[in-house]
Amino acid sequence: MRLLLDNSSNDTIVWMPENGEWFEFGQKLGVLAGLEALLKKKNVKLADVSGLAVVVGRGRFTSTRIAATVANTLAYALQIPIVAVNDSREKWLDKLSVQPVGQYISAQYSAEANIGKKFIE
Repeated sequence: MRLLLDNSSNDTIVWMPENGEWFEFGQKLGVLAGLEALLKKKNVKLADVSGLAVVVGRGRFTSTRIAATVANTLAYALQIPIVAVNDSREKWLDKLSVQPVGQYISAQYSAEANIGKKFIE
């Protein structure tokens, strides 16, 4: 089973392409707890996950960084491939099929960073 994680909006979205299902859960639940609830609901074990994709090119940087960290950790522990995509419509299944295990992703800013800039009114 392959999963796409999109934590770029107010709700985390997980897509399971094998059966075309989308699942949404709020940010309060968190990425890891949401994944656990989803797998339990679908009666699937974590070991059944064979690949991950994460949307990293839009949304809030911290949310994207959290999703990337969770996914990288799972990819490392499960020894599965992981890819970064700019949005959920990207052809990530093709990218995932050629991605070697052991290469990880990082979050990306969706706009110019403004950390440390002074706000003048």
